[in-house]
Amino acid sequence: MTKVFLVNPLVQINNKERIHFLRDYAGGEIPTSMVYPPLDLAYTAALLREHGVSVSLLDASTLDIAVPELVKTAVKEDPDFIGIPSAWGSIQYDMDLSRYFKNALPDAKIIIWGPNVTAGPETALSCGHIDYVILGEPEKPFLDIVNGMFTENIAYQTCGKLVQTKRTLLQDLDSLPFPARDLLPNKRYIAPYARENPFTTISTSRGCPYSKCIFCPTNIWYMNQVRYRSVGNVMEEIDEIVYKYGIRSLVFRDQSLTFERERLFNICEEIIRRDYPLSWRCFAGVGGINMELLSIMKRAGCYQVNYGFESGSQQVLDSNNKGVTLKESIDAVRFTKAAGMEVSGSFMLGMFGDNESTIKNTVDFAIELDLDYAEFLVATPLPSTKFYELSGLPEDANASLTQRWYNRSYSSNSLLSAGFLDKQIKRAYRRFYFRPAYIFKRSCRVSSSRQLIAQLKSAASLFTTTLSR
Repeated sequence: MTKVFLVNPLVQINNKERIHFLRDYAGGEIPTSMVYPPLDLAYTAALLREHGVSVSLLDASTLDIAVPELVKTAVKEDPDFIGIPSAWGSIQYDMDLSRYFKNALPDAKIIIWGPNVTAGPETALSCGHIDYVILGEPEKPFLDIVNGMFTENIAYQTCGKLVQTKRTLLQDLDSLPFPARDLLPNKRYIAPYARENPFTTISTSRGCPYSKCIFCPTNIWYMNQVRYRSVGNVMEEIDEIVYKYGIRSLVFRDQSLTFERERLFNICEEIIRRDYPLSWRCFAGVGGINMELLSIMKRAGCYQVNYGFESGSQQVLDSNNKGVTLKESIDAVRFTKAAGMEVSGSFMLGMFGDNESTIKNTVDFAIELDLDYAEFLVATPLPSTKFYELSGLPEDANASLTQRWYNRSYSSNSLLSAGFLDKQIKRAYRRFYFRPAYIFKRSCRVSSSRQLIAQLKSAASLFTTTLSR
């Protein structure tokens, strides 16, 4: 029987700092280094098992398993194939890991995927330790490679030449088996903001309906398409999550769960009808948010909505083709609070058109909105995006980006240095989270000892990061 070993790697810097990545369509570093269940890996494992392949999955990032032990585990498994998801900031580590795997298991075929290697597979393949790059979503292409089929969504080298097959997308998402959560350390997924822990993630759709932002690499992964699972299929998975795994907390990973409002109404009505003991949060765009939708979300167990505000400058939003107004952001926050839910938001500093003044406006805006949580990210010009083109960066996308990422020497804006942006990020976190009024508000809302511990750990990590040089 064919054996596959899937791994979600841990990234360590100087054997001290640990960095966790979302190794899916987002491909980003998690600012607070919180761990998320690797949903793509679990989907891939489930599909492989459904077709008679023996699969083991190790979430080394969550379990804090470093490279030496990880390689020992792989040797014990003795797989025919090893799968590694990658992220924009992890590619060098992933290539190094592939070298260790290949040295220990020379006959094993190593497969890597992620938005970074989809944008430019040549960097990964040129290292000499990786056999195949999956272009886009991993589930079916991984199965095809195991079955010896190399016609779609795969890149490889032959006779020193790069071969890239055609890109396609799985249209019937209901045909996929539910993620193999039995292979994950479910009790280890703890979120400081969750009403209940542990939590898991679920995705009811793939693709972003707001796909015109010049900084977003989503279309690398989803090819400008949005696909939806049926409501019935979604409910069956929630049944399994609640009753088989005993998990009561969800994070919907849809890029905008609120976009198809009628569909979300139906999901919420079903959750209410089935009387699930659930609390959940989701991601949403600020456009089209109203009290009717938020009210039924609240009744169905939603306690927090995360909005991508990005900037507190209307000029910067317009320059980046965000397609929203500051008034829509203010209204979305007001409506969400009125519905009795928490509001979290993400902001990017160093966007196209940003300067020192607009960055200050963005942080001021986050504080004025009185959000429950906020994350601040450096706007990075990722390959295959308009932002990358406008930044005038070199053509060797992955190689140059990787070097800048690890050296923290890239600049996302010709007027702003990387060092300046790094300082602004740390200053933004300090200004937002270390306000006495905010600390008092959060301490009053802690509902359990487990949540308290999670929040204290997150606060300690944030404190260390923002004060470090």
